[in-house]
Amino acid sequence: MEATREIFWHIPLLVQIALYLVSIIAIALIGYSVYRRYQMWTLGRPDKRFDKPGWRIGEFIRLSILDGALHARFLREPYPGIMHFLIFIGCILLFIGAGLDFLNHYVFEPFHAAFIQGPVYIYLGGLWNIAGVMVLIGLLMAFLRRYIQKPKRLNTVLDDGVALFLIFIVVISGFFLQGFRMIAAMPDALGLSQPEYYVHPEWGQARFGGFWIAGLFAGLPEATRYLWYQILWYGHVIITVGAVFYVIVAWDKLTHILISPVNVLFKTSRPKGALSMVDLENAETYGIGKIEDFTWKQLFDLDACTNCGRCQDRCPAYLTDKPLSPRQLIQDLKTHWVERSPELLAEKKVKAKAAKAGGEAAPSAAEETSGSVKAMVGEVITEDVIWACTTCRACQDICPVFVEHIDKIIDMRRHLVLDLAQVPETGLAVLQCIEARGHSCKGTTLTRTDWTAGLDIKQLSEDPDVEYVFFAGCAASLEERSTKIAIAVARILKAAGVSFGILGAQEMCCGEPARRLGNEYLYQTLAANNVEQFKGYNIKKIITMCPHCFNTLKNEYPQLGGNFEVIHHSTFISQLIDDGKIKPAVMKENRITYHDSCYLGRHNDIYKPQRHVLQTINKLPLLEMERSGNKGFCCGAGGGRFWMEERIGKRISETRIEQVIETGADTVASACPYCLQMFTDAIKAKGAEETLIAKDIAELVAESMELK
Repeated sequence: MEATREIFWHIPLLVQIALYLVSIIAIALIGYSVYRRYQMWTLGRPDKRFDKPGWRIGEFIRLSILDGALHARFLREPYPGIMHFLIFIGCILLFIGAGLDFLNHYVFEPFHAAFIQGPVYIYLGGLWNIAGVMVLIGLLMAFLRRYIQKPKRLNTVLDDGVALFLIFIVVISGFFLQGFRMIAAMPDALGLSQPEYYVHPEWGQARFGGFWIAGLFAGLPEATRYLWYQILWYGHVIITVGAVFYVIVAWDKLTHILISPVNVLFKTSRPKGALSMVDLENAETYGIGKIEDFTWKQLFDLDACTNCGRCQDRCPAYLTDKPLSPRQLIQDLKTHWVERSPELLAEKKVKAKAAKAGGEAAPSAAEETSGSVKAMVGEVITEDVIWACTTCRACQDICPVFVEHIDKIIDMRRHLVLDLAQVPETGLAVLQCIEARGHSCKGTTLTRTDWTAGLDIKQLSEDPDVEYVFFAGCAASLEERSTKIAIAVARILKAAGVSFGILGAQEMCCGEPARRLGNEYLYQTLAANNVEQFKGYNIKKIITMCPHCFNTLKNEYPQLGGNFEVIHHSTFISQLIDDGKIKPAVMKENRITYHDSCYLGRHNDIYKPQRHVLQTINKLPLLEMERSGNKGFCCGAGGGRFWMEERIGKRISETRIEQVIETGADTVASACPYCLQMFTDAIKAKGAEETLIAKDIAELVAESMELK
């Protein structure tokens, strides 16, 4: 036995040195890979993502706990959420354990003797055994999900299987190493003359995995036990180092492990419902037509994406057979970026040298071959993909690493509209109508004030002395079905004694359709004029009934200096009920379900007021659809899609109405004129007019109060 130890004392010492050198090289290579990636990120334009450092650090800590440690976003889907939680938390605990073991043995030697013995040693060993079991269960679930269940959203490739196998081998070899350590006499480590398994079995029982394995092999000769301990030690280290090298080789597959946490730190500080602002006076291009036109943060997003497909499973466009998959959009952009980066980096280097020398750079290889490169907009990402998005934010709401899909899509729309003048015909028609008439209702015969007939509502041009301005919006003023909502809201406000007025003929489109359709110039023109008008009337408080108007006035007008208190009519009605200013009667026993508007819900986190109102006026419990709340399914009208023909796949609105019908409801309530119109048409298309009706919350409240 002593001879065996002597042999393994000298030869492995060289192996240990080699392993540590290889580990250092691996870490250095990872550092170099990150540096190369950093160079690729800097191909993008500047982006102010270092603002509000205190807020960013606070959000990073909050989300690291909520979505990192507790897996809040992952666990919205129980099976994959639990699977990821077990693997992630288990690996984190094992990593901490390996780090402490390294520090104890090689850095804090005085602390080593105190730490390696006693209850701390025992309990931590037990915790790491639990962590190992968590990882193994998670790996089993991952194997079943990828290779048995095979959900459509997962693109399983060889790297996935290799990664799962490497993690499995690392954990299993760790258990065997722990077991053979218990039965190998190591007086240098524990100060024991005999193996720990025999001297202190109570130590080992806490580390149940290793203890069980130790029991299986305790009968082997002592020299054999020590030999296998040495083999397992080196094998475990070699496998672990090999896994590190695999991370380097499979960088594109596993990069999100390093990048995703940092992406949280750089998430936008804008309100969720606000798009990025274009400096129209100084911008070289108004949109994004080439990969290098994106900002560095938008390129960083491409690396952060985990390719998990959660966004795809929530996307109403994808689920109704449109060509848009948020996951595929990001992955296609990433592939294009990686392919173009070598040439772009070379071009950047040549230009930098020329600038330093004070001369002009000769055409680079990238510039000379630019004609043969696929166009990002139109070829890599087709126009059908770009125009399919409803900007419902379902993708960003579920994304565990805060990838910002909508900004990228809108930026590409801006390129199509403002740089190339390419707009779908129906989209162009509404943009022309807004520009010429100040509203989005092409072909309407109504005026902005027709709906007010007989209501005795003040107009600010006649009497600006009001507490609230009721900003009805284009649809509720000029679209016949939606004017009934405006009338209901006005009657409720008057019944509650609210001091309010309207802009009337002076009211203009808020600009939201123009912005979502990519015409940033038209949006900013309208918004600047509205802000000036609001300030001219000294408007402080605004009630809206369109969630799109609400979001724009509340979250986007501040970009142009328009800071107002904006409240949606459903929230205001809920407050009136709570304050006792209106007392709606309980209606008959209607079977009501509520549809969450995307721009009230996911864009502004307003879910409760509408439900409070409906539960107040109805005897029966609210019938919730499976896709409700932050999982709500879009009506199909957002992102300018309200005015565009749905010529590919199934109509989103009809899919949503099918979900309504599944609840058995006789009434689908909404708080958005766009949703209401989409549902009215979809109910007719499904032949359900006799069993189902769509109404706004305000209409239901006015009916309950018998406000004729």
